[in-house]
Amino acid sequence: MAAPSSDTCRTRLVSRALYLPGEPVVLSDIGMSGEMREKLKGTGQEFTFRSDEDSTAMSLAAARAALERSGLEARDIGLVITAPTLTTSYGLEIPAIAIRTGLGLMRAECLNVAQGCVGFLASLRLANQFLLTEKNIKNVLIVTACKASTMMDDMNHGSFFWGDAAAATVVTSAPGTGLKFCAYKEISSEQDWGAMRVKHGDHQSPDACDPAKDLKVVVDFAEGRAQMDYIVGEQARCEGLIAGLLDAGGLTAEGLGALFLPSIGANRIPHLLSTDKRLRAKVKTDFRYAHMGGVDALFSLDLYLNSDPPAEPAFFIAATPAYTAQWGGVLLRYEP
Repeated sequence: MAAPSSDTCRTRLVSRALYLPGEPVVLSDIGMSGEMREKLKGTGQEFTFRSDEDSTAMSLAAARAALERSGLEARDIGLVITAPTLTTSYGLEIPAIAIRTGLGLMRAECLNVAQGCVGFLASLRLANQFLLTEKNIKNVLIVTACKASTMMDDMNHGSFFWGDAAAATVVTSAPGTGLKFCAYKEISSEQDWGAMRVKHGDHQSPDACDPAKDLKVVVDFAEGRAQMDYIVGEQARCEGLIAGLLDAGGLTAEGLGALFLPSIGANRIPHLLSTDKRLRAKVKTDFRYAHMGGVDALFSLDLYLNSDPPAEPAFFIAATPAYTAQWGGVLLRYEP
């Protein structure tokens, strides 16, 4: 099977923008339990970001920067897609509408994708489909944000550390160079898909909510065996997803330019890529930074392309889990 050509990868990311609030916070300086301090050593994580702003404000900042860098006008955006990683600022609002209003994107329609860390990558697929089937849209603004500091104790949920950040990109079907979307794949869990959760939801009365406990992100497996089953299943979903994206592109591990996995701990890579060890050398994620949910993919791509961009066309895969529910990823083609 031939690798996808430029004609197959028909939509591209015109601009990339990150909103990283303030200076990096040194994780070892944060108060945490002795258990988490030991885990920190294994993850390789060193820095995080923490913001006093809500996720919508961070999203708006990233969106404004992406629009400016694209060279487009507000009237050129036909669709805004937001993909918040955790919750939204007030639980029910649609951040895309706040961005539409804040940037004066009066021609744009709005869509919100609630798919956790995978949401940003799934939105690239949606943007591709909209642009190829509804020509009047012309350009799509995609925005994601992660506000972890108000959803967890000490910036962690017991496994690794998180951060506050936002990212945005403008996607177009207009010809040009840069990052081009080629394919999207996902593999969903068939059990324990809801183990990572906020305990309070519409399954119980507001009177039953204990805010100090029930409004924080937790990972809650029913028993130890269920957690072990999840760990085994996560490896299968990760490698199965990557294999599917390679197959979609007619590629082998050797033909892949770079693999970007979420910053959930360098110590997890040998497990996640235990079958095809060739892929380990392709991982270009900077694991020194805490996990920033859906922001991770664009953050890693931006670091890589700003520091060591390929001189020749290359294929990249960006993949991530969404909670304990699924893995999703995209195949991108980079054209200098």
